[in-house]
Amino acid sequence: MKIRRMIATAATMGALTLGLALPTTGTANASAPEKVTFTWNGFITSGDCEIMRGATWTLFSDGRAQFDGTVSSTDGNDAWLMRAQLLDGNSALLGEIRVSGSTSTKFVKNLPRAWSRYRWFAQGRFDPSLFPLIERMSLRKHC
Repeated sequence: MKIRRMIATAATMGALTLGLALPTTGTANASAPEKVTFTWNGFITSGDCEIMRGATWTLFSDGRAQFDGTVSSTDGNDAWLMRAQLLDGNSALLGEIRVSGSTSTKFVKNLPRAWSRYRWFAQGRFDPSLFPLIERMSLRKHC
């Protein structure tokens, strides 16, 4: 009987040790937020300004947002003004992306020289609780 108890105790301890060594479900990717990328396949124009096709907004489940696009103007001393709106599946407005470190939702890129192309990288933030609801984006723009 003593031997059986010792074997049972050893087996239980081994199982507990093994269980503590293995990761629990869902922790393997806990540090990597989910993301979704919205890409504009055409040119976006306003006045003398345009954003080239392929501009992207990448949204992360932790509330970060990153813009990457190329902009230009046919006139010098212009500025591209943009507000990025987050929409649900019915195109209802959920909110806007804020400029990182600011409460402003207006992103601005100066375009000092006519016909020059400028690569624009912008960082923003949004309410992370909106992430599962976001299905579309729209840009309000002005040049």
